[in-house]
Amino acid sequence: MARYDNEIRITPSVLDRLIDEEPTISTEAPASRPKSMRQLKLAVRRDLEWLLNTRQIVGGVPSDLKETTNSLANFGLPDFTSYSIKSPAERNKVRRALETAISIFEPRLDDVTVSIDPMRETERVIKFRVDARLKVEPVPEPITFDTVLQLGSGQYLVQGD
Repeated sequence: MARYDNEIRITPSVLDRLIDEEPTISTEAPASRPKSMRQLKLAVRRDLEWLLNTRQIVGGVPSDLKETTNSLANFGLPDFTSYSIKSPAERNKVRRALETAISIFEPRLDDVTVSIDPMRETERVIKFRVDARLKVEPVPEPITFDTVLQLGSGQYLVQGD
C-alpha cells in the first residue's frame, strides 16, 4: 500500500529531539508533515544563524592538514571586521565565504547560492539572500533565507522560510 504525502514524517535532528520546548508534557503526539516541515525549517534557520555567527580560528588551520578543511576546526566564518565592505571585491569575498561555509557545514541544504543585495551608501548592513534546496523526501524543497550582516557588531541575522 502506498504511503500518502501527509503520512510521511520528518525526523528532527538529534539536537532538536533533545530540546524539550514543553517540559511539563511527558509525551508528545507525532507532528503532522506540515508541522514537521515548519519545525525543520526553523531548526535549519537557527543552525544557519549559529554557523554564520561563529568565527573560525584566527590564522586558520595549517594548509598541510587538508583533512581539516571540512572539519569542525574550520567551522564558522572568518572574521571580516577588518574588511572594507564598501569594496565590491571584499563583499564578494564575504559572499563566497558564506556560500562555502553553508555548503560544507549545513548538510540539510543542497545547491546553495548566496547573492548580495545592492548596498546603499548610508546603510550599515549588508543584505544577502541564501537560496538552496532543503533535502526532504520525496522531493527536495526550495528554501530562501534573507540574511543581514550588521556591520557595527559583526552579527548575522537570518530570516525566512
